[in-house]
Amino acid sequence: MNKLVRIVFAFVVVALIYYSMEGGKSDDYEKTVQAERAKKEDYLRTGSESPFVKSGEPMGELSYFPIDPAYKVNARVERIETRQVVRLGNSDGSVTNYLKYARLHFQLHGTDAQLIVLKPQFGVGYFLAFTDATSADDTYGGGRYLDIGEIKGDRHTLDFNLAYNPYCAYSADFQCPLPPKENSLAVKVEAGEKNYGK
Repeated sequence: MNKLVRIVFAFVVVALIYYSMEGGKSDDYEKTVQAERAKKEDYLRTGSESPFVKSGEPMGELSYFPIDPAYKVNARVERIETRQVVRLGNSDGSVTNYLKYARLHFQLHGTDAQLIVLKPQFGVGYFLAFTDATSADDTYGGGRYLDIGEIKGDRHTLDFNLAYNPYCAYSADFQCPLPPKENSLAVKVEAGEKNYGK
């Protein structure tokens, strides 16, 4: 009997440690996302290139979906070796050229999905814009952006909790590239920033 009690007690202790550690990880993750959002909002209020600072208009409240770790996904990277130019339409009707760089393959809500990562034809960095089943409703109709950092190796993390609106969502005076057709997701991405002013 004593042996059984000791086993049950040990199991309970291990479970408590495990779940307390998982809870800590979750709290840390939420704080990280909130810090990124606060940094962006601070720049929108004070930055010299902010659409609000440039227009002199006060910044309204930004709204977000609840932070959900399920929207932080590990994607498989498929490099695009052949040079492929993509002509992206901009919100003002003009066109900008990009190069296809990689496809990111992942799952959301049990559904296979993929997004194309682009690089500027002349310049540095990566560009990832997408629409989904919330676009033009809960989220901006012109799509949202993700900053993804440098892509190394054959796996890369996408965190849709950090999806944000382009400047043209706040002001028609700004020109911003629209997502390529390949980056229209059929699923709802109920994560990240919502439509401004809604």
